[in-house]
Amino acid sequence: MLSCPSEEKFSELEKEAFIKAVAELLGNEDKSQSSCYLIGPTEFDHGFFQTKSIEGSEDLNVRRTLTTDKFLKALAQKYGKCQLRNLLEGKCHSNVTLSCCNGSEQISCDPDYPYRSYDGSCNNLNNPSWGRSGNALKYPIAPCYSDLVSKPARSKSGSALPQNRKLISELSEFLQDYGPNTSSSLNMFLMFFFELVSSDMIGRVHKRTQRSTQGFRGCRADGLDRSAFVSPLAHPLRVNQNDPYYGSDGISCLNFSPQEKANDRCELKYVAERNMQSSYLDLSSLYGTQSHYDAEGKLDLFHCGTTATLVQKAPLTAQFQAIAGLFGQLHNYCVDRVRSCPQSKGLVQERCRALTIGVYQKILYDQLLPLLFGEELYNRCGLSCEYNPYVESTVSQVYKNGPGRFPHFWIPDQMMYKPEGKSEWLPFNVFFREHEKFDCTGTLEGVLESPIQTDRLVDAIVNKFYTLDGCRGTCLPCLDLARNRDSGLCPLVTYKHFIEQRVGETGDSKCYSTFQDLSDMFDPELCKFLEQHYESPSDVDVLLAFLDRRAYPGAAMPKLVSQTTCLEFKRLKCTDRFFYSWNPNLGEGARHLIEILDFTALLALFTNMHEVPLEPFVVDSPKVAAKDVRKYLESVEYLFCQL
Repeated sequence: MLSCPSEEKFSELEKEAFIKAVAELLGNEDKSQSSCYLIGPTEFDHGFFQTKSIEGSEDLNVRRTLTTDKFLKALAQKYGKCQLRNLLEGKCHSNVTLSCCNGSEQISCDPDYPYRSYDGSCNNLNNPSWGRSGNALKYPIAPCYSDLVSKPARSKSGSALPQNRKLISELSEFLQDYGPNTSSSLNMFLMFFFELVSSDMIGRVHKRTQRSTQGFRGCRADGLDRSAFVSPLAHPLRVNQNDPYYGSDGISCLNFSPQEKANDRCELKYVAERNMQSSYLDLSSLYGTQSHYDAEGKLDLFHCGTTATLVQKAPLTAQFQAIAGLFGQLHNYCVDRVRSCPQSKGLVQERCRALTIGVYQKILYDQLLPLLFGEELYNRCGLSCEYNPYVESTVSQVYKNGPGRFPHFWIPDQMMYKPEGKSEWLPFNVFFREHEKFDCTGTLEGVLESPIQTDRLVDAIVNKFYTLDGCRGTCLPCLDLARNRDSGLCPLVTYKHFIEQRVGETGDSKCYSTFQDLSDMFDPELCKFLEQHYESPSDVDVLLAFLDRRAYPGAAMPKLVSQTTCLEFKRLKCTDRFFYSWNPNLGEGARHLIEILDFTALLALFTNMHEVPLEPFVVDSPKVAAKDVRKYLESVEYLFCQL
């Protein structure tokens, strides 16, 4: 007989959870107005953990989510794992929700409106909320929380997993000593564009209050200990006293802010993190969740062509800003040309937005992914799909917090900057601050000639990420690993088996009873390293998929990472009703322009480069004269009258 929690106590537990939730929200509100609880403006990570405010329309949903979260934690303490698992997996009752979520939100859609919404709603007419900003990410398989609800996983024996910072710092030293000395022809322009794509599909949101802040404190300002003022909005990371980098300075604490969960319908199920962007690849990180245009339909652009939505994002590098700004400038360039047409029908700003998104999607699917996947995986991935309204557009927790963090592995210690054509190599971290001091053309020319880092975890991300003085910073892989565990991601081998089933490669599956069994994925020396840190091969964190030595022929990513990425981007494309290749509302002019416009064209149009690369993701790409590209583009400007 199926064992389930008794519903008799649900009402009482819900009342208690509601009281606790309201008390915590009020307490957090007080803390957001107290400097004791906030990261100070002189600290190196001020702004890094910035929190957005809870808008009025979101207040109810945040309160519902927190109430349900506390209810589920109470159940985890009261009932056994078997009973709780049956409830969370829907085996006890169907669609169980708490009483605080009576009623349902109604979204009205006009099926004949030819343009996509800004928040992602109404893309799927049968399920208007699918893909909308503010929704929860999804678990492809049940999470591996130790209590099934919120507590991070433990090792197979029940003891704690390897200490976060210790694992990452020692892994960095290991790769420095044993990693192969390889180089890559790919550049950091590719990595920053990949980060733009990631920010477009994933809107990371720290736990919020109604007052926005520049970050809640977890550690003392000097980092020597936990702060005396720690709230549920901060989970500081411990640093061992013998840390090879921080130990000599006595640093024992790094700030960390957990992500906000989303369970706005108060459902008794596994709860995932909130995604503040639309899932669709629609430049929502640039355009925002509401339309913001001037009287002509132009975007209000800031340095390098970025919008206010992106300027307010943190952390933000000059390179990210410059690449994203190319699309902001394309939108306004389009508006100018459409308005010069003898007859201009329809909303100019929406037609130019559709064109800009189409160019962006074309570059992503026709230029970026083929390079990352290689021919074999790209062909097998099945990206030549048709729109499928029966599959939900959503981003998975696994991709967001695990394999999707892979581009961080490419970050070097230094990048080139070329103001007025003069080359200079600068520390990676200087580009995070005072963006306006960096010349946009010089920034882009430099990043095009900066090769990615391979097979290393460099100081710029392990010891001094987002640093103020070049000495003390935070640890980006540590934050990735903390989010990996905080979001309940299952171990590496669990996801390997799951992904192999999804992509139809079960012939590669095997049992992992010893660390030597991991040699099908990792170098033998790395297997020994993992054996020194983990109790069992089935405990290894999924984040370490970036060390998978297997790869498809010609691929630029490890096999497990590229398989996961394939599944993610296939779903996002095939569930987008307005994807450019089948959008019936695009005119012939728009379709021709989307085929013509790429990064080579955008760099020629919107920078002062004399020569622009034909292969912008590759160092030392062949180049053509920018004036020749502009001359050709002028010859096809008539196409803007046919959008």
